[in-house]
Parts: sequence; C-alpha cells; structure tokens
Amino acid sequence: MAHLGIAGITMLLILPSQLMSQQQPVTTLPLSHLYDAHPAAAGEDSLIHVSLWQRSPWTGLPSAPRTTSLALTSPTSSEALSWGARVWSDVAGPTRMSGAHAGMAYRTRWTRNLRMSFGLGLGWTQFSIDGNRIELEQAGDPSLDDTYQAVGVPDASAGLLIAGNDFRFAASAGHILGSRLPIYEGTSLDSRLKSHLRFLVSKRFSSGQWGWTPVAQFQQIRPIPPEWSLSLRVDRDRGFWAMAGYRSAGAGHFGAGIRINDQLTFSYNRNWAMGTLARVLGGGHEVVLGFTVPR
Repeated sequence: MAHLGIAGITMLLILPSQLMSQQQPVTTLPLSHLYDAHPAAAGEDSLIHVSLWQRSPWTGLPSAPRTTSLALTSPTSSEALSWGARVWSDVAGPTRMSGAHAGMAYRTRWTRNLRMSFGLGLGWTQFSIDGNRIELEQAGDPSLDDTYQAVGVPDASAGLLIAGNDFRFAASAGHILGSRLPIYEGTSLDSRLKSHLRFLVSKRFSSGQWGWTPVAQFQQIRPIPPEWSLSLRVDRDRGFWAMAGYRSAGAGHFGAGIRINDQLTFSYNRNWAMGTLARVLGGGHEVVLGFTVPR
C-alpha cells in the first residue's frame, strides 16, 4: 500500500473486497443520548430532550476519528406519537460520513409498568473521501483518484424500545435501505451501506439513595465480527454517577456525570485502548451534554 499513518489504517478499513467503513460509532454513554443509536427512543417519554454528543477516540494518532452529533426528540399533540431529528458527522483521516435524519415513534402501553415504542427514521447520508490527503506508493491507483469525491444517498433506520422507570431494552437496524455509494465505479468494490444491528439492555437496581445500573450493548455489521460492551453505572439519587466498562474490541472506559438541575446533565468518559495497539492508539474522550425542556 503506502506510507499512510492514520490514512493507512483508514484504508485498511475501507478498501477490502467489500467496503466496511460504514461501521457506526460505538458510544460508551448510551443512556445519555439513546436516540443517536435507537430511533424508537423518541417515544420513550413525553418530554423534549436535546443532546450534544462528541466522541474523540485514538488521540495518539494524527487525524484520529472524531464524531459529533446533535439530536432532538419531542412529543406531539398525540400522546402516542413523538418525533426526533439528528444531524451528525464522523471524520476519520481523509474520510467523512455525515447525515441528517428525522423520524417518528409510536408509543403504547405493553404492561402496567412497561411502555413499548416503535420508531422509523428517514434521512440522507453523505460519504466523502479526500484523495489529496492520501499518499499511495503507486500513483494513479484506479480505486482512489487524487481528488475529492463525495456522494449522498437516502438512508433509513427502524427500531423497538421497551422501557420502564428503571429498565430499557432497545433493538434497532440502521442503513436498512442498503444504498449504493458509486464512488468506486469501475472497480470490483461493492460499496454499499451495510445494515447494522444494535441491541441495548439496562436495568437499575437501588438501595436507599444509591443505585447501580449494568448496561450491555451489542452491534453487528457483516462480515465484521460482532462487538459487545459491558459497563456498570453507580449513582447517588440519580444526581451524580460514576461508571466503568469494557468493549470486546479491546478498550476500557471510566467516567462520571452530574445532573446540574432538572433540565441540564453532563456526562464524560475517558476511553483507552488495550493490548498491543495501546501505545499507538492512545486514549480517547467522550462527552454528552443533555438538556430537557421544562413543561
């Protein structure tokens, strides 16, 4: 290939026989911005929520990945319907994925203590790559011209959420349209958005003023091996919390959060790679600022 640094790592991800660059970012703070991964979360309650999410892993590398997302969910005049919208950008070296999505969620009572909602999101996803930022050992590679290329395609996601006061189960599928990205026309690469499957389970247990919440996440995009993560969040009266966890990709994380008032929350996690790549990839940061509009 070439002397690429972070670009080389990126190219190893995006130029196999089937493009796999559409792996959506994995968050270590899912309870703070659930709608970013699960469209049915728009129907979790009847409040207006706004979240700003910033994720910067692999800080040991130049041009490391960076994800930013702004999401909004709101009820409607119907008790059963809510809507949500989000804009996001995921940058990694010479590549960028960005998009804008909006959708609706239908909420119903499943049992006396549990609510169930179904969500559907539609939007637009753009994938771009800046060939001028990549130094190839063999110039004129037909799969990557030394120009800036970008293409946008329609996109959709769907999901299910079952939630109670202290319990959440979420399942969703992303990129369900399988839209084709015609950036690599004339090559043998199958550049389609691959469908994602995502699952989350969390349950809060309490004793007096203390609560502890185990959180399990699972994500799969074929043919990449599935990835899972486990974490534990401990809180005091839901106003302060600390958490720690581990991802099967070989990364750990720990952090804390605070409910500043009835409207504003702040969460932070410090991530770090483990194993042989720890010295190269370094650690990372993840921050979520949440705001609930008072009614």
